[in-house]
Amino acid sequence: MADEQPRPGPREREREEGPDVEVDLRARRRHGTAVLVLVAAVVAAAVLAGPLLGFRATGLVLGAGLVAVAAVRLLGSTRLAGPLAVRSRSVDAAVALVLAAALVVLSLTTPGADALP
Repeated sequence: MADEQPRPGPREREREEGPDVEVDLRARRRHGTAVLVLVAAVVAAAVLAGPLLGFRATGLVLGAGLVAVAAVRLLGSTRLAGPLAVRSRSVDAAVALVLAAALVVLSLTTPGADALP
């Protein structure tokens, strides 16, 4: 009994080394990076739409981006979702869809769209 080694804790299990583990970590980073690039592209499109088309277009672009994020989270794997996977799949998608609906409704119902530069 005295010569038994203690069971590794969660941190020790994560530190397993080998070529398969390294490839898996690279794949996770690549998928997470692709999702972040998608989100950055949506934000960039919204920033460009703001001065060119007005705040309504900005809200609609951001709402469409949130719908896309919800679709990726709901239909894609957790690995594909990358940093978007915070809570359970259904909760993440529901939060994104509620925010998208709020943005679209607010951008379509806010008065004075023509009065702003």
